[in-house]
Amino acid sequence: MATEEQKKKNLFRMMSMMIAGMAKSLYELFGDTAFATMTEVGKELLEIMENEMGLEIAGETPKDVLTEIGRIFADEYGFIASFKVEGDDHELRLIVDKCQGWNLTQKILKTGVEIPFTCPIMNVGHAALARMGKSAHRKIEPRPEVRGSTITFTFEN
Repeated sequence: MATEEQKKKNLFRMMSMMIAGMAKSLYELFGDTAFATMTEVGKELLEIMENEMGLEIAGETPKDVLTEIGRIFADEYGFIASFKVEGDDHELRLIVDKCQGWNLTQKILKTGVEIPFTCPIMNVGHAALARMGKSAHRKIEPRPEVRGSTITFTFEN
């Protein structure tokens, strides 16, 4: 019988396989519009952050909201080691270092998915900006040297 630690590793491995398989299937089915399939995940995580982790959106700037989302992913989830937000009223970049989702993202990309549309940070950020009435295009680029990414939001209005 497996130890509790082995069970956790086996469970994580199985869940990672499920996520990678679903991401591949969604991407094959929808192409780049697979981004839209993750909208609900972003909204649900945003709600958790607001209700349980103190995230406030009303009255804040987009840069402040993305900064707080980054802080929550670092301090409350331990999902990233560090981050910074750069940019202006036209474009904001969330620069992430040491992401715990790096290995899963690489697994997803190896299935043929071209864009890591499953990134929870990107999806929560997009949901928060939408809630603020800010329509934004989102883009994510890997930063292998730090096992991270640059998530860019370019505003339409």
